[in-house]
Amino acid sequence: MGRYDAARRDLAGGGRTASADAGVDTTAASPDATAEPAIDETAQRLLNLFFVLNAAPRPLTTDEIIRDSDLGYGSPNRASDLRKFRRDREKLAARGVFVAEVRTPGASETEESSWTIDRAQTFAAGGIVRAGDARQLIGAIDAYLRIPGSPFGTPLHTIRGKAVEALVTLEGMLPEELEADESEQPRTPAGSARANARGTTSSAAPDPARAAITDALWTAFSLRRAIPIRYVNAGGTASRRTVCIYGIFSRAGAGYIAALDDASGEVRTFRIDRIARVGALRGSYRIPAGFDVRNRLFLPFDLADADTPEVLAAFSFPAERTAAELAAITLGRGELTQQAEPAPGWTWHIGVRNVDAASSFALAHARDGMRPVAPQELVSAWRARIAQVVSAHGN
Repeated sequence: MGRYDAARRDLAGGGRTASADAGVDTTAASPDATAEPAIDETAQRLLNLFFVLNAAPRPLTTDEIIRDSDLGYGSPNRASDLRKFRRDREKLAARGVFVAEVRTPGASETEESSWTIDRAQTFAAGGIVRAGDARQLIGAIDAYLRIPGSPFGTPLHTIRGKAVEALVTLEGMLPEELEADESEQPRTPAGSARANARGTTSSAAPDPARAAITDALWTAFSLRRAIPIRYVNAGGTASRRTVCIYGIFSRAGAGYIAALDDASGEVRTFRIDRIARVGALRGSYRIPAGFDVRNRLFLPFDLADADTPEVLAAFSFPAERTAAELAAITLGRGELTQQAEPAPGWTWHIGVRNVDAASSFALAHARDGMRPVAPQELVSAWRARIAQVVSAHGN
């Protein structure tokens, strides 16, 4: 573990810290209405500086830092802010957080410096994890990842990759019982190196900048603090907004946040990979007691033109399917009922905005016994897709 948590407690000067469960509670806010203790302005500035530098996808220039009023700088006196920034770096270093100066090769002495966290000095080195600890952690993560529809897959895969890396370092090789499991996990840089050593191929290593943004979002969510983001929509239009994250989930390999958006005043869903930059944490918030992140999960047939009306669809499943299996398919959406007559089984009623996508969804889950029942337009689209598949294989 790095020194971040210890530094945060030290800098906050006794302020209330989030519980370990804060990062997973997406359904209700804490009933504690006690006002939070005031945080010293210097401590808040140091914490913001560390947070922004740690989450930034690239080193930040001196001007970007000292002109940022959200960080605690941005006064009319540039020289004063420069001195304050220098003192802040010294104070962070005294607490084990080292800010390194970055210069582009060949840059002149007069060119502006950039700054980033010196991770080699700031975060603890390896050697404190034993083989038994790593095995126990991997086993616990694997057990959790078997739960269908887990929204915490991405960070858990990252932690698992680091645990496997530690185990390989300690034992000199990847244990046989983990070989099959490892082939199904997203590759970490260490995992890619091991795959190359075994003569196998792997996907590209995760983007450190993207990982830093994801980590910043999780931190903001865990601490229940608003966070500014620069968001680029599907059309390529960029906008700046501040969001209060109510939940984090994943669908079809992409991560999403459900968050209260200050620009619209509504709870909206944002794709994490379209968040280009994050800013310093702002004020605290509470998640409304009635909020349930499961209501934000979407299915392929939810996406359609704004003027497309919703129709009520019905799908059937065989009786041998369990409630847990169906929850993984339905995402807890709609109404799922079990009946004994006229034939034992399950019926799922849900609103559909894209009938063609709904027919594809049913065909994709045909092995689970999923069949469309109504409306007739949906049934006909499903049969047409089957005919297309049969025709394609026949050729």
